[in-house]
Amino acid sequence: MSSFQSPSLFKELITDLSSSRAFSGLSIGLVIGLMGLIIQVSFAAMIFAGPLQIHAQRAMGLTLTGSVILLGITALFGGFRSSITLPQDAPTAIYTGAAAGMAASMITADPDAVFITIVAGLMISSLATGLVFILAAKLRFAELLRFMPYPVVAGFLAGTGWLLTQGSLEVMTGISMTKDSLSFLIAKENLILWIPGTLYAFLLFFCMRRWSHFMIMPGSMLVVLFLYHAFLPISGINMDIAREQGLFFADFSTSSLWPAFSFTDIYRVDWSAIAGQIPTLAIIPFIAMIGLLLNANGIELASRQDMDINRELVVNGSGNMLAAFAGAPAGYNAISLSMLGFKTGAYTRLVGLTAALLLTCAIFFGGQVLSVFPKGLLGGFLMLLGISFLSDFIVDIRSRMPFADYTVVLSVFVTIGIFGYLEGVLFGLLATLVLFVIRFSRIPTLTKSENLEKTHSTKQRSLPHKRMLIQNGQRVQIFHLAGYLFFGSVSTLATAIMKKTENKNTRFVIIGFEGVTGFDISAINNFLRLFQKLSGVGITVLFSGVSPRFQELILKGTDSETEKQISFFDNKNKALEWSEDKILEEIEMNSRQNTFQGDRIKESLFDAVSDDLLTRLVRQEKVEELMQKMNPFLEEKKYEARSVIFRSGHPVESMVFVKKGLIREYEVTAEGKHNALRALEPGTFFAEFAAYGPWVSPLSYVAETDTHLSFLTSTALRRLESSDPQTALHVHHTIIEEISRQAQGIKGTP
Repeated sequence: MSSFQSPSLFKELITDLSSSRAFSGLSIGLVIGLMGLIIQVSFAAMIFAGPLQIHAQRAMGLTLTGSVILLGITALFGGFRSSITLPQDAPTAIYTGAAAGMAASMITADPDAVFITIVAGLMISSLATGLVFILAAKLRFAELLRFMPYPVVAGFLAGTGWLLTQGSLEVMTGISMTKDSLSFLIAKENLILWIPGTLYAFLLFFCMRRWSHFMIMPGSMLVVLFLYHAFLPISGINMDIAREQGLFFADFSTSSLWPAFSFTDIYRVDWSAIAGQIPTLAIIPFIAMIGLLLNANGIELASRQDMDINRELVVNGSGNMLAAFAGAPAGYNAISLSMLGFKTGAYTRLVGLTAALLLTCAIFFGGQVLSVFPKGLLGGFLMLLGISFLSDFIVDIRSRMPFADYTVVLSVFVTIGIFGYLEGVLFGLLATLVLFVIRFSRIPTLTKSENLEKTHSTKQRSLPHKRMLIQNGQRVQIFHLAGYLFFGSVSTLATAIMKKTENKNTRFVIIGFEGVTGFDISAINNFLRLFQKLSGVGITVLFSGVSPRFQELILKGTDSETEKQISFFDNKNKALEWSEDKILEEIEMNSRQNTFQGDRIKESLFDAVSDDLLTRLVRQEKVEELMQKMNPFLEEKKYEARSVIFRSGHPVESMVFVKKGLIREYEVTAEGKHNALRALEPGTFFAEFAAYGPWVSPLSYVAETDTHLSFLTSTALRRLESSDPQTALHVHHTIIEEISRQAQGIKGTP
């Protein structure tokens, strides 16, 4: 908020007041103010329901004052101009249980002491919420909550719906809802207390499902208010009798709802009663954070505007810390009310400021007016919120969610309904952990497996040696890992490795850690068991790219014999080169020990190498013939030895043919090291993608000797297509064959 410039804010407000947005902003603000009035009066009645209803009138001043503060702060400093922030239903529903617990522990205390103790608890919970919001913004913690599984969040919100529904009955009947309350509810003389409000809630719920006009809710409130007061004279009941029967709150002693308490009352707070509810109070910032993130995401989607979530956290956090001194419940952005101004063309800060002004008038002059609101209207509105939550997160969500996830939703919901919100949150956190482990274990850590048949090191080898390595490719199995390694993922990996090494010819297993982000101690233990199995069948394990800590833990857990079967390398290329050398040594040693077998190997190699060499010469001959045909379209250049032709990461505009000399291809690592790849001789080409347009080369090319190169640009290729389509088609076929050959993993000199 400190970065917000007041002159620009003042200018924006003046501009809005003098524009066409002024009327819509003021009118929508009045509508939202009226709705906010009913909402906050209902929340006050919910917190101070049952035996606490004697304090409900004073509590209305708490929620309304907190609303004015939150509306003003977010209207002035929020990133979304028509943002509406009020004390919210979920924190209120949770705190209702805490308030009842405090009252129960103070059963013999003075009523005013009970009231100020509950107010002190509200202050603590809202202050904590504001502090958590601001810290989350500073530490960028909000993003972590987005990883909480949606089924758990849905269970929390469904549980909130249950608490709101239960609270609505307590507001309408004036008693606390327990398992023994059913007989009271179905008693004939008590039906009038809750049936009208329940009917209003369900009727309004179905109307709002059918139609989406923003005047349905405030209009229905006025209609219900009229019907209640029209019913009284018709039934022969005056207002005093109606209040005595529990249809209305007791008459307000003053028109002003503030101040509802004095800070000098602090000495009357029963801190032990608050301490007994600390676990429940600690849940409120957590649930408020989830609510704010969900609503912020909803506003972003509905408005197609990006919100700075950290700014919203700071603004909402500051508002909560100020509203806490008014004794208001925790609040955050209300998605439906925030979008009301945006959808009706009133995207202006005037909406929130107008709503705040209306509620301010209600605080100081509306006490007598609020006394005419029936409990059925207030409780009915709470029930509407409750059944909306239940419908969204119990009924509607079933068709959009797998059965296993839906079971989690129901489990969290039932836990909250039977045992309470604290137990539900604890169960939800446990479910989060279990779901995380199950789903994380399904993410494959093994991204790729291969062998020497299709991949090998960058070390330059003779054609006979290359052929030997290809023929013995199954003797080296290579596994590429990625992500975080823990018990479940390494267990699955070990099974895959053992299955791949069932081939008795396997001599080496290379495990690449280049993509691994971390590991836990259970992963180390699983690797140690894997080593025991592999070393038992004579297989050596080669690690590449591991962290020093991983290497240290592995070596600490192995005995001297197993340690001989484990080696560590900086990268996969070095591990490949070492294993290739070992394979070639073993082949040479076997051929010396077994003359007959050695002769067969030599004969086989001679045939295979002859075929490879012939294929290579034929390919080079075709390229040289093609270069002769394209000569008029090629640009000739000569380079001295050690000249750089292309650098990795630089744009290339030509395909290059080697006419004379030798070009070396290099891969540049993240550490800046150059690993030699192919040796490109006359009759070969590289940078073939540049024949079709500018291309950034991932590799570097350096002249090892004096060279003569021919360059084919994309422009020249198009001219060739026009003048000699047959030769151009031959070029395309040659490029496709080379790309296909490389994609199949056939590396080395082309």
